[in-house]
Amino acid sequence: MEFTEKALVLKMGRFRETDIWLRLFCAGRGLVTAFAFGGSRSTKRFCGCLDQLVLATFRVGSNRRGTYKVLEEGTLLHAFPGLRSDPRKLGMVAHCLKFVEAVQVDTQGARPVFDLLLETLGTLEQSEVGAELLPLLFKAKLTFEQGLKPDLTLCVRCGRPAWDHEALDHAPAAASSCTGLGFSVERGGLVCVACGGQHMDPGAEPLSIGAARTLEWIGASRPADWPRLALAPEMRRQLGRVVDRFVAYHLGLRWEHGMYRKI
Repeated sequence: MEFTEKALVLKMGRFRETDIWLRLFCAGRGLVTAFAFGGSRSTKRFCGCLDQLVLATFRVGSNRRGTYKVLEEGTLLHAFPGLRSDPRKLGMVAHCLKFVEAVQVDTQGARPVFDLLLETLGTLEQSEVGAELLPLLFKAKLTFEQGLKPDLTLCVRCGRPAWDHEALDHAPAAASSCTGLGFSVERGGLVCVACGGQHMDPGAEPLSIGAARTLEWIGASRPADWPRLALAPEMRRQLGRVVDRFVAYHLGLRWEHGMYRKI
């Protein structure tokens, strides 16, 4: 079956002398692996398209038996020169691309993830987002858009509004340790000490009101909003732990040794 569609090149590699394989994320189909036979010598069919981090419109067919996809031609749309020239930004992009590939989005969910990825790349190309923030924001936003966004306004045990704890952010440490908030990945949301007999759920990650509000903001934000976000180190650590555990629990993915692994 032949189709023509916009796609972002996540990975590419060579095999044999002139042939190239590409891992594409297509706007309407998600992840697709296709082969460009003779691609390394073609100057007309694939001009500028056969490289990582390239947005192009590809015409894709199949071999005679229909066992693999074959690239027929491509038209370059954008090569993100502002990202390619900045090694720091390229490192952040690589993290986001690896997460997209690891999530293995199905066909029905491909379009919103494709749009989110392109907006993230465009924002990063034109603006500054902290190196420690972008992977966190992208990972949380993509996970939430898979239908997994938690309710961050109420305690999932007692229904008490989370913002009732706001004054505790300024309370002495001894008091706040007895009446605070946490995030339970098993329960899928915030839990408070007030309904737990002065004890937090076992395994719940401590979360300040500010961090809870930020997590709620991430779910409602777009990448274009991210450059204006600045977080104190402790808040970033809280959010990082919560998002990492949330992704591991719901998607079965953990970041280890520079890649996402299934757990």
